[in-house]
Amino acid sequence: MGTVFFASYLIGLRDGLEASLVVSILVAFLRTQTDTAQTGSTQPGDPARGRLRQVWGGVGAAVLVSAAVGVLLTTVAGWLGSGTRMELFEAVTSLTAVALVTWMIFWMRRSARTLRGELTGRLSDAIAMGGWAVATMAFFAVLREGVEMVLLVFAAAEGAADSAAPLAGMVLGIATAVALGWVIARATVRINLGRFFTWTGVLLILVAAGILKYGVHGLQSAGVLPGGNRDAFDLTTVIDPTSWYATLLAGTVNLTPRATALEITAWLAFAFVMLALFFRPAPRPATATGGKAHGLAAIAAVAVLAGLTPGGCGAPAAQPGGAPEAGRISVAATDTTCTLSTDHTGGGTTTFTVDNKGTKVTELYVYGAAERVLGEVENVAPGVSRELRVDLTPGTYTVACKPGMIGAGIRSTLTVTGSAPPPATAAAAALAAAAEGYHRYVRSQADAFVEQTRQFVDAVKAGRRDQAQTLFPTARTPYERIETVAETFGDLDPRIDARDGDLDPGVEWTGYHRIEQQLWNGGDLAAVAPLADRLLADVEALRQRLDTVTLTPLELANGAKGLLDEVATKKVTGEEDRYSHTDLWDFAANVDGCRAALAALRPVLDARRPELGPQLDARFAAVDAELARYRTGDRYQPYTVLQPPQVQLLAGTVNALAEQVAAVPPVIAGR
Repeated sequence: MGTVFFASYLIGLRDGLEASLVVSILVAFLRTQTDTAQTGSTQPGDPARGRLRQVWGGVGAAVLVSAAVGVLLTTVAGWLGSGTRMELFEAVTSLTAVALVTWMIFWMRRSARTLRGELTGRLSDAIAMGGWAVATMAFFAVLREGVEMVLLVFAAAEGAADSAAPLAGMVLGIATAVALGWVIARATVRINLGRFFTWTGVLLILVAAGILKYGVHGLQSAGVLPGGNRDAFDLTTVIDPTSWYATLLAGTVNLTPRATALEITAWLAFAFVMLALFFRPAPRPATATGGKAHGLAAIAAVAVLAGLTPGGCGAPAAQPGGAPEAGRISVAATDTTCTLSTDHTGGGTTTFTVDNKGTKVTELYVYGAAERVLGEVENVAPGVSRELRVDLTPGTYTVACKPGMIGAGIRSTLTVTGSAPPPATAAAAALAAAAEGYHRYVRSQADAFVEQTRQFVDAVKAGRRDQAQTLFPTARTPYERIETVAETFGDLDPRIDARDGDLDPGVEWTGYHRIEQQLWNGGDLAAVAPLADRLLADVEALRQRLDTVTLTPLELANGAKGLLDEVATKKVTGEEDRYSHTDLWDFAANVDGCRAALAALRPVLDARRPELGPQLDARFAAVDAELARYRTGDRYQPYTVLQPPQVQLLAGTVNALAEQVAAVPPVIAGR
């Protein structure tokens, strides 16, 4: 089949699976929207069913354009024939492919666990804009994968003796990816996407090093780079270039028995730098500098390719001065900047309007002291504007945009001075009472979390597997109810609740889900006894910190919506509890936490918008009814009993509730 079959297969599998996951997520989301419309949505006649045809149209167009790119590359190569021009063309395509694969590897390694939220956020915006927007969104989402695949396979196949092998490998890889994507979408098999993209990333880094070596060879042959006649080694007298092992190494990672000094230096430098960046530990678990690592990888790749000295440029500072509208700050976000309309504002309710002018989905975060998240807005698609309302007291804050939704983001400093004008006394008292009431709820749930975690840890350390399995979902329930508050402590949340694959390479996996794996996979419980002790210590530390938290009414409203987002993006997919399949406990706990936050705010809601409360009650009742179908006594059935239509119906009821909850923050802000 030729020497590059495996490399082409790997590229087809990797990019093909990304594209398959993209399509399956979009289709599942649209089917969910259709079911919602049929089961009580506030949007009767929802057009999502018709959007399926537009998605498939966009996908088909992307496939055709990707194929056309492949034909164009092959045609140009045939037209150039051989000689210097051909050597330069092959070198340029190789170097372009190396830059592309480097970007792709680092992006997907960090984005695998947030892919669903990013795509459904984009699609929601596209549905609102119309049919062409839906088709265009699907087109570009798949086109990126298709063009990457074609270019990488073309670069990997340059110089191959068997022209059919690269195409055959790519087609077989795509077929495998489509089949795997289908069974994942049907929930008949689950794979750890974080781990899959990590190890295929390692293999592709080595493949990219080989492509780089070929590009250097082309530039030397064309006379652009020196040293084309000076070999670093020539082992052809010792190693038969036609042997199976030499053929395998040459066809996959382009390690050949004979190479110039510059070729082998480029190969080694690229592989060493990329693997070091790929596996380097994150300095902070919660606000990992993955975006920085991603950027360093791209810079390093360009430096190795072109011999340039890597340099960087900081994000532009917020534009000082000006006369912005009181209480409103515009945020212009691109892929490389996060510009505030002002770097100072008065205290009180501040509305941030983020306008995504870049090419990637972004997020906006407002951080207070000790990196505590005071407010966030996610899934802001390119060309879309979103608002975030946050109550700010005098002090210094950080506003961060996260293009690609990874890393610490592009940060700007915001200074808040003075204080907000005092609102009407009755309203202020009602809001203050709501915040204090919910804070009491948070503390009481945290107390329960400590006690139930202690019982769980005791069972684990005593080796009582059955008891620990029974306690696992009930112990975590209080945490899930207050998750949007608890996860604002970025150092503790990942230590308590991270899943396998959530953390960067080199960061130790601890917490509930690490112990869950051992409990349900039959592992030795004595091996995780130290982790159980550490879990209890982290939970106790969380409880102490919650005493210091000052919650605002807007945080309650935003947190209520955030809990439903947790359900929609994680719990309802079955991704949270991969070993115990106790996801429905988490689902119900998140809904309970949302209900508690809104209950604290209910007097204000009833006074300002009387019709909203009954609408919320009806939506909560619908969610409760769906969950009750899977509860026996005081325990929920395993998530694995749910079939895809049942999952879609659950998602539909949550989305209908989320539509109503989204109306709460503006009411609380007095808008």
